[in-house]
Amino acid sequence: MGASRWSYFTPFREREQDALNDLREAVFARDGAYYREEGVETLAALTASGWLEEEPAHSVLDVERVVRCEEDLEEPGDVRVVEATEAAELFGTARPVREVVEQALKRAGDGWFPPSDRGSGCCTTVYSTEGDPSELCFWGFTGD
Repeated sequence: MGASRWSYFTPFREREQDALNDLREAVFARDGAYYREEGVETLAALTASGWLEEEPAHSVLDVERVVRCEEDLEEPGDVRVVEATEAAELFGTARPVREVVEQALKRAGDGWFPPSDRGSGCCTTVYSTEGDPSELCFWGFTGD
């Protein structure tokens, strides 16, 4: 199938892992019909089955853990939190609004943009025009 990029915006949560868990459940509920045909009825069962290791979903279903680490040290299945310094490099500001993040993600296919490894992702806080955290953006790169 090749490699593909994916991205999602979710309501802001203090704990990124909670937001990722909720997002994965919502995506499985919406897009999981294929796996249910294979006898997998829940996200937990899908994760335990090893199916995603053999045939990635090309979505947020391919990642499980939020980590804080240096750039390029995330492992398959990880979502690395993009902190303020890196956000400023990627988005031109440490407090990007949704439009800025969307534009950067569109340009991501034209060259370097994290994550560097397939099967991993990144997330960052997205701010309202008033400067308050309003969303989280999760994005990643899946390939087989």
